[in-house]
Amino acid sequence: MTRRSALRATSANEVPLTQAETIEWLLDRSQRTNRTVPIRRAFVQDTEDGPILRQKPGPLCQLMRHERALDLLLLVYAVTSGGDFSVTERAETWGRASGLSFAIDGSASATVSRQWRKLDDLRLIQRSFEGRFLRVTKLLEDGTGVPYTRPTGSETTRKDVYFQLPFQYWEDGFHDRLKMPAKAVMLIGMSLRKAKFPIVPEAYERWYGMSQATLRRGVDQLIKEQMLDEVDEEHFITGETPTGRGTRTLYAFRPPYHLNVNKTDRESGGNGKSGEEPSAASLSAKTVFSQPAPAFPWTVPSVSTDDLRPGG
Repeated sequence: MTRRSALRATSANEVPLTQAETIEWLLDRSQRTNRTVPIRRAFVQDTEDGPILRQKPGPLCQLMRHERALDLLLLVYAVTSGGDFSVTERAETWGRASGLSFAIDGSASATVSRQWRKLDDLRLIQRSFEGRFLRVTKLLEDGTGVPYTRPTGSETTRKDVYFQLPFQYWEDGFHDRLKMPAKAVMLIGMSLRKAKFPIVPEAYERWYGMSQATLRRGVDQLIKEQMLDEVDEEHFITGETPTGRGTRTLYAFRPPYHLNVNKTDRESGGNGKSGEEPSAASLSAKTVFSQPAPAFPWTVPSVSTDDLRPGG
């Protein structure tokens, strides 16, 4: 028996790596010392060119019915940390990592190929084959097909504003436990880069292309899984109520998913006012107001969103 045939016989009897083991191996290969994945905000919300700022949903909204494609894309984002931002692996590796296939008979390629095709169609990746291996190169997150470059983090250049997804997302098993609505809300919430933020269904539908029902399911699961908390309320002026006043709930990520906070919020302790110390009320788990907190406003009539524009 030759060495090659012995290897083939041994491999046929071996149990494939689990999904968790495969993901751990891929993440370790990334050599990211900070153990976070940078993702441009344009992936969840992009802007149109022109003298007037016009916001539009990013490619994420096109993946709402393609959860496994998103799972693969996030792993590609994690692994490709330098060079030409490409990764070359067998189809079986990606099948296990995404949970799509644990087959070792060659059938994993067809199963995973459909997900790659969706990402290719959205111009988020490029594919090329090298024998039995597939080379995947990530492109700019806005779906323009432009070659990828590292984001600078400049807050004056919207295309370079990014957020970070910690490796603990995979290590905590959220890639497996969270459903697609929760994954989308998680990415959107992180992209806001706020210590505390409101979630206004009608605005999110316009900005991110997410229906109110989907948004509700996502928020509910993130709270249930203890990644997101209701932490406060804020009062605002609106023309949609008889009194001209409105109240909405503020949400915040729990550690370690709270790492995306912009400079203004960092300097203000999360109050959004640079240079001010946070009040005792803002540090409590839930601020108590004279009026009871409203239920989550799934059916509120067109809430004013002039002061909610993301990207602060």
